Amino acid sequence: MAKVFVTDSSYDADIKVSKASSEYDADLKVFVVGSEYEATSDGLWCYVDSSGQATSKITWVESGGDLKVFFVDSSGQAGWNGGNAWQMRL
Repeated sequence: MAKVFVTDSSYDADIKVSKASSEYDADLKVFVVGSEYEATSDGLWCYVDSSGQATSKITWVESGGDLKVFFVDSSGQAGWNGGNAWQMRL
């Protein structure tokens, strides 16, 4: 389940995330859903308004992040591209 809060501070973030240039370069393919109830896996993200609601607090970085993501067009495309230390922890 991925209820994601975005912070500008890397100090407050659980994880540093960068955007991959293609789905093949990504650790995780992400589809953004409209409600918290739809965020049923690591690849289905629902952005929340407060850190208290979040299962993960992220900050965006240009490169060198803990996780590289690529945004996809459907929930069926979302998921992990192999293993990652953050798997099942978002």
